[in-house]
Amino acid sequence: MANLTKYEQETIINYNNEERAASIFTYDKSLIRKLDKRLADHPDIKVLRRVVDWAEYLLPKKWIKVGFPRQLSDEQRAEMANRMRAARDSVNED
Repeated sequence: MANLTKYEQETIINYNNEERAASIFTYDKSLIRKLDKRLADHPDIKVLRRVVDWAEYLLPKKWIKVGFPRQLSDEQRAEMANRMRAARDSVNED
């Protein structure tokens, strides 16, 4: 078991334009748990290597996504808050 700092505990996602698969090398325990949980349901996920501290997986490249936060206007934020209040009030009435 290596004594790496949090800074050194990397996650590396690697793929190229020719192949359909991507590899994920990670020290991130939550990502390892998330991928391990999906192994039984998704035979497309393969464990390439696993050690105590890290793991490496192979999975379809099309599953790799980059998500950006939603940009909400003040009006949209207020509407969402009103809906949440209404939902909470309806639960409290029951």
